[in-house]
Amino acid sequence: MTKKKTILTVIWVIIALIVMASVVSLLIFPRWKALFLVGSGAFLILNLLLSVFFIRKNFKD
Repeated sequence: MTKKKTILTVIWVIIALIVMASVVSLLIFPRWKALFLVGSGAFLILNLLLSVFFIRKNFKD
């Protein structure tokens, strides 16, 4: 159980970092570059959320 919890915690921290980087990119970069980075971040977050779902469903201790 602790291994599963550690993996999920690391994934949630990575998701939080991607969200913060996306918000900062909206404030710093020009419009189109920021939209590209936010879209890329959203795609990564979607993939990480899918992996969290499957890890919770199929991970065996």
